Amino acid sequence: MVSLVSLLYLAVLRSLFIASNGLILRELTLKYRISLTRREWIGLPFATSLGNLLIPFSGGLVARAAYLKHRHSLPYAQFTSLLAATYLVYFCVIGAAGFVVVATSMAGTTCYIPLLLFVGIVVVANTIAGMLPSVRLPWQNRLAGTLNNALEGWTVIKKDRALLVRLAFYSLLNLFLNGLSFWVVYRAFDPYSSSFASMFLVSLLSTFSILVNLTPGNLGIAEAFTAVSSGILGLGTGMGILVALTIRISTLVPSLLLGALFSFILGKGMTGTSGKHP
Repeated sequence: MVSLVSLLYLAVLRSLFIASNGLILRELTLKYRISLTRREWIGLPFATSLGNLLIPFSGGLVARAAYLKHRHSLPYAQFTSLLAATYLVYFCVIGAAGFVVVATSMAGTTCYIPLLLFVGIVVVANTIAGMLPSVRLPWQNRLAGTLNNALEGWTVIKKDRALLVRLAFYSLLNLFLNGLSFWVVYRAFDPYSSSFASMFLVSLLSTFSILVNLTPGNLGIAEAFTAVSSGILGLGTGMGILVALTIRISTLVPSLLLGALFSFILGKGMTGTSGKHP
């Protein structure tokens, strides 16, 4: 059983994990000369998390885009381009962190070579994507529009080396907080479970579930990724399910409480402020 102390630690970690997304949001909006208040860059991730739990297909992100459009006049196209570029940076950091952990901690295990190849491919794929020239696809369809937005956002970010470094650092912080959450839960269920490296790798691999975001809060999909990853790394599929469900519940509490609170505060602040900056 998970102790009350562990649950309290976990609730704090999940709150910090959600809030760390605000640091990334703050840096990106500053690029477009939008200075978010502390209440906004801390509160928007919680409101987004709440929206994602209630609405499928990342409904919280749609609400965030609407807020930034209404409150700060950030066009939807620019929001989409920055979001796509953020994912590119995020998965590049995931691949690099995963490669280092696998190379230094997993040698001699049966999954060493497959994992090393997987994270290596992630790094190479993201590096190649990051080196693509600033071009626009000529086709008029949704896929071409999404790719063009991603290329546009990446062009803006990669020209600013300082911004790129800050985004990579905040992404790594976000991943560390997530990995620490997994470590707390695994050790709560089994104090003699495997090393932090294995648990951290489970958290990294489970992050890929956001690429298949079809259900509210990615319900069921995130749990499946965690269970499979836990089984691959020898921590047990059943244990992976328990860990995923505990992470889900501990994330639900701050998302509901703080998400509702910040949604009310930020929503109230939008009244009569369309297109105006604070």
